Amino acid sequence: MAATSEHNLANTELQNAEVEDISAQPFEDELLGLIWKFLESPGNVLLIQGAPGTGKTTLALELLRRVKGTRIGPREISANKVYVSSRVSPIKFRRQFPGVHEVIDSMSGKGLAGTWTESEDNARLSGATANIVHRILALKRAKQKGIVVIDSWEGAVRNLAEEERHSLESAIFSELDDSKLGAVLVSEGESASGLTHLVDGITTLSMSRLEGRVVRSMMVDKLRGFRLRRQGALFTLDRGRFTPLPRVGFHLDGDLSETPRVPAIVPHTLAAYSTGSEDLDKLLQGGVKKGSSVLIDLNSTVSPRVGILLIDIITANFINQGGSAFIVPYSIFNSQTVADSMRRYVGNTALNERVRIAEYNQGLPDEKWRVKMRGKIEEDIPIINKYWSQLGAISTSRMMKFDFDKLAQVYGEAIGVPSLAEIGAGIRESAAFMMAVVSRPTMMREELQRSVDYYLKTQTLDESLLIYGVKPFSNVHGVEFSFERGYPRLSLMEVV
Repeated sequence: MAATSEHNLANTELQNAEVEDISAQPFEDELLGLIWKFLESPGNVLLIQGAPGTGKTTLALELLRRVKGTRIGPREISANKVYVSSRVSPIKFRRQFPGVHEVIDSMSGKGLAGTWTESEDNARLSGATANIVHRILALKRAKQKGIVVIDSWEGAVRNLAEEERHSLESAIFSELDDSKLGAVLVSEGESASGLTHLVDGITTLSMSRLEGRVVRSMMVDKLRGFRLRRQGALFTLDRGRFTPLPRVGFHLDGDLSETPRVPAIVPHTLAAYSTGSEDLDKLLQGGVKKGSSVLIDLNSTVSPRVGILLIDIITANFINQGGSAFIVPYSIFNSQTVADSMRRYVGNTALNERVRIAEYNQGLPDEKWRVKMRGKIEEDIPIINKYWSQLGAISTSRMMKFDFDKLAQVYGEAIGVPSLAEIGAGIRESAAFMMAVVSRPTMMREELQRSVDYYLKTQTLDESLLIYGVKPFSNVHGVEFSFERGYPRLSLMEVV
């Protein structure tokens, strides 16, 4: 039953894979790049292990399709790619991946070479094991770069006599040492204990749940001869490709020039406001309906720098479409920090005319955009209402952005949402946009979770920023920040 299940999963992975052959290109992910460099070292053998359904076949195919040829002057000699499968038929595989030079069925000995026709697939070779060993030795003699994938190892050796198994193991673990070939062995189980001491590298794939949503992880247990700065990474199998999720630290090292050029805005619709990211709008099922509230829950693993960048993208896109905003700063920042950040993306004129930022430090100098609060809820609510009305006279589209941790810090948790009922009612009546940000477990946070129209949660795992919807429900997505001429952009990769 286990083998049948694994066979079905392998076929599913193959059906989901993209049909076209992808030309070789460098990996952008550091960890996956190291795996590839490891396989380029002659004779190295990589073991991919993990429970059924974790993406082992998809990773093996990704490594196979990225093999580069050898360039001699203007001419390139393509690399040899051999796929030995006990789980996917050679004909089906060749239809999906025409760039693979040879496909061998490890169970029957039948194979498809790149120059064969389908009718020739019926020709029985001299035996599965003999055929595999013969091809490996022939590739070794050819002294050409290449890769051999055996998927799965258990399927390849399941019915072999001791002598046949020894020949296959010798071909993989001994004959490759002085060749230009690398090998990938896919295991059917979570731990292939019989192989771990024989192979040069081990990668383990796993799948877990985050509040009912799939999260996929890759762990590199060893890569002989390579130093690993980190061992783990998250990935997705979206569109049938093995794609590591972006590392948020890497993407925040982009262009942070003093005068970023604002690219084309992501426009609002008649019924909804855009978040500034087409992908995030899609996650929210069409953006934020006018007159609605959004709660963004920043887990303690999310750095303040990342949190403010996410919020800036949403706010700047709103202001750059003629909108106005009243902002209570992120809890650890003052109004000057927020103003400096927003000025980069909306300019001085918009900041002074259409942005108001609350400040609880009376000692800071007056600015047109700065609103000095008194720290008492009964005195500050009228101040907020006053400036909210002024913004309404300037722009028909208004945003109110609150950091509720800051409010709890200043006014105490007793403030609660009911104390802001007057403002909340005004949001709906004026078709405005309210964005609430929380990061600590407070009573206010629990009340907000029940009362808001949209609820997003974020956290950082293995250096990747994850975001997912509670209202509306969505899968986990990996967040990628990029900088277009210094202006931040946000895109998402769905984890499937």
